[in-house]
Amino acid sequence: MIKSLLKLLAVLVIGIIIYNLFLGTDQEKQGAKKIVGEVKDLGVAVTDLLKSEKEKFDKGKYDKAIDKIGTMLSNLKRNANEFDENYVSRIEELERKRQQLKNELDELDENSGTSNNGDTNAIKQDSKELLQEIEDLVEEMDSNK
Repeated sequence: MIKSLLKLLAVLVIGIIIYNLFLGTDQEKQGAKKIVGEVKDLGVAVTDLLKSEKEKFDKGKYDKAIDKIGTMLSNLKRNANEFDENYVSRIEELERKRQQLKNELDELDENSGTSNNGDTNAIKQDSKELLQEIEDLVEEMDSNK
């Protein structure tokens, strides 16, 4: 219901802008041109942002994040050895997932000319899931101290 209402509102706003752009008074035409210009600027800004993120990805931004996760897992494993051996196998499984993610990133780096956005989105999602699993494990370890 709300989705349909928002679509209708968007169509109405676009219709008013187009009407004002071609058939409105001079003041309405100026306002419509200003809005169209701002929408173009927004489109350019979004495009620049996406290019910037891709460049960061190409320069290894996510490699560093994966390496930091590895360091965190090493510290967790050391603490788990001192605290409770039951957590070590779970940490080792998380480390395997991290290594798999790193391998996928390395593969993307090797094929950087052919990588697509779907690959990077999948890696980002896998990274988020891995971080969530680590967070859950840390909370569980804290609650069992």
